[in-house]
Amino acid sequence: MKNHMKHKLFGALAALALSASTLYSALSAGEVRYTVKSGDSLWTISRLYATTADELRRLNNLASDSLLPGQVLVVSAPASNAEKLYVNYIVRRGDTLGKIAEAFGTQVEFIRSLNGVKNDMIYIGDSLKVPAEYFEHTVQDGDTLWKLALRYSSATARIKLFSGIDLDDLRVGQILKIPGQQSAPTTSAPPPAPTIPTKTYITYSVERGDTVWRVSVKFGIPMQELLSDNGLNTESVLSLGQPLKIARHHIPVVPTPGAKYGEYLDWWTQAQYVVPIDKVITIHDFDTGKTFKIKRTIGAGHADCEPLTAADTAAAKAVFGGFTWTPRAVIAEADGRRLAASMSFYPHDVSYIANNNFQGHHDLYFANCIRHADGLPDPNQQRLVEKAAGR
Repeated sequence: MKNHMKHKLFGALAALALSASTLYSALSAGEVRYTVKSGDSLWTISRLYATTADELRRLNNLASDSLLPGQVLVVSAPASNAEKLYVNYIVRRGDTLGKIAEAFGTQVEFIRSLNGVKNDMIYIGDSLKVPAEYFEHTVQDGDTLWKLALRYSSATARIKLFSGIDLDDLRVGQILKIPGQQSAPTTSAPPPAPTIPTKTYITYSVERGDTVWRVSVKFGIPMQELLSDNGLNTESVLSLGQPLKIARHHIPVVPTPGAKYGEYLDWWTQAQYVVPIDKVITIHDFDTGKTFKIKRTIGAGHADCEPLTAADTAAAKAVFGGFTWTPRAVIAEADGRRLAASMSFYPHDVSYIANNNFQGHHDLYFANCIRHADGLPDPNQQRLVEKAAGR
């Protein structure tokens, strides 16, 4: 029995010695290492670092799966511009471990394990290691978040999240974290994407409760376009199972002069499909940078919108100095796309959102929108749209 215990102890010490030896080589080569905690297994550690148990055995020359608390494991071999395994995230107001895990596509228990915490208590300003794979991109002259998002098939919001930045302005030499498992391109940037909108069709079978209006809103197309494409009129009644031809508009991203500007999109052929009815939009005031949320509720010649909440109404009033018809240049952000626009903030006519302290809707203009009064473009609104586009 004593000999058995001696052999077991010798094996444990040998494992720790091997780990120490491996750690020395890891430090010299830039490898990532992990200190085993009570309850860890090769499987849980592999999940934490987006690797496999077999890879951990190989990197650490392990003869068995037995681990000891305090044992140091190499979890990632070095490689030039290789995918990283976690980001350092600074906790913000309103954050919870659950929200952070969801944002980065990981699990709460992995964040706890990586940071050695046992509960969910986090505080504003805390620095957390969050499991997340990414590679690095060094900002070059002419780079913008939009161009990089297109180049790497990502989204500007996720690049900002992983990189820990709030603003869209980039500086040459800045290091950005690009989400994903791919390596950064070694060739020059691809040629600019085409900016001409294209249109395809799908077939939709009418469901119970559908109306022409509801179907047009569901698919983000103007009701008149749906009627025209299907040979219908405003008096037409839909029947259950009736096939409808549904237009799908593909609106390529239009390059901008810089990160602070928005895409210059024509209302009739582009913008109205990016911000369809029921779309929630984040407004960035062009001059002050202050933000609030609105929702497009109706509108044909331009977007008729309403503040999303009472807090958004208050924030907009602070920007506009109260309710006013005098427009301001804004950036309208929807689904990560930033569009050049002009907005006035005076409540008029019908409203659809309750409890937002705004009785009516207000106007949001894009390039070549028209007014209700005479069906003509508004020169002042158009000028502000062009200002927001950097034209």
